[in-house]
Amino acid sequence: MTRRFTQAVLTSALILGLAGCDSPPAPDAAAEVAQPQAGQAAAGQAKPPISKFKAYTRRFEGEALLTQSHATGHVGDLFFTHWKDGGEASFKLDEQGNFRIDWVGGDYNYVGGPGWERGDRNRVIGYHLNEDSGASYVTLYGWGYNKDMDPSDPAHLVEYYVVQRGVRTPGQGGEEGVSFTSNGVEYTTIRTVRTQKPSINNTATFYQYWSRPKEQLPLGQDHKIIFADHVAAWERNGWKLPDMDNFDASDDPTYQVFAVEVFMVEKGGTVSGRVWEEAP
Repeated sequence: MTRRFTQAVLTSALILGLAGCDSPPAPDAAAEVAQPQAGQAAAGQAKPPISKFKAYTRRFEGEALLTQSHATGHVGDLFFTHWKDGGEASFKLDEQGNFRIDWVGGDYNYVGGPGWERGDRNRVIGYHLNEDSGASYVTLYGWGYNKDMDPSDPAHLVEYYVVQRGVRTPGQGGEEGVSFTSNGVEYTTIRTVRTQKPSINNTATFYQYWSRPKEQLPLGQDHKIIFADHVAAWERNGWKLPDMDNFDASDDPTYQVFAVEVFMVEKGGTVSGRVWEEAP
């Protein structure tokens, strides 16, 4: 479900664990400029640094523990997002991709997880879950955005989910598309629309694309998400993803993360595991 609040304020301190190391912390976000990768600059113009976004904190070394309302950043080379509109939730991440998200029950929305500040159609995501005690969704999650399209067209901005587990039914009331199999898992595609809701680009009208698994993926095993298979399935329905590799939106980049979402849950819980990127 949608989880952006454009004017969120950092309300609690970031806690940095240096994994037994006494080295000083990394420079703050204002001093650290993300360098564009090869092929990510057009016509000799570098893309703007990620520190343009108010929610961006810094690049941590070792380990970070986040408790505030809205924060993005890096732990080593891994990007993270951590957002909530109330309640209590914390997110712990280290440089190896080990993470733990804890929440208390309540009438609020939380989304957080590790990943990458830029989406990639050809990315293959590996993950292993140790624990899941009632998350609404455990999902590959991200955004695509085309600033040159008419903002009244929901296709200009897309929030996408490749759901792996969860206690809620994904895409309820949406338009069902094709079913397909990826890496041995059967999925059904769904499209929903959000009208004037918070997003990475202020309040907007946008589509949500979903891949819903026939069965939940089990804990305690390594799994793989081949994102290109999901993009291809959405495209078979005529559902195009806009650009997933830009910093053009107002509030966040078009990130791609392995996320935990909690939405109006009665009980507290935990999701823990590890995420990594595999070779295509």
